[in-house]
Amino acid sequence: MSTPDPFDPFGVITSMNGWCCLLGAARELGDIDAEMMDTLLEANEPGPASLSSEAVAKVRNLVRLMRSLDLDPDAIRLREPGAMRTLEAACLGCTERNHCTRELRAGTAAGTYRGFCPNAERLDGLREA
Repeated sequence: MSTPDPFDPFGVITSMNGWCCLLGAARELGDIDAEMMDTLLEANEPGPASLSSEAVAKVRNLVRLMRSLDLDPDAIRLREPGAMRTLEAACLGCTERNHCTRELRAGTAAGTYRGFCPNAERLDGLREA
């Protein structure tokens, strides 16, 4: 059994440090979510009421495709937020969602995305980086 810290006999400081770390992580996740929502709203003007399930599905497909290409969308969003906004905007304008969904479900998207994805060159650039 360890001896208590003489300056923190009840472990309050240790507990507070843990809470601060958790709050910091929650704040970062909130910022990521807020940035993604801003991107979706900008690409789908005039406002939140017009955000469709189709738009959400397209962005989900982008995330799934990126993961199938061994790209980490969260890391890219943090490292290169402008690049992620560009990828999302291109997805929102894409007319190949059904094709993309089929390829993702079949597990073949990583080998075929260049034939239908408007983000193919951007994704290839991120893979090479």
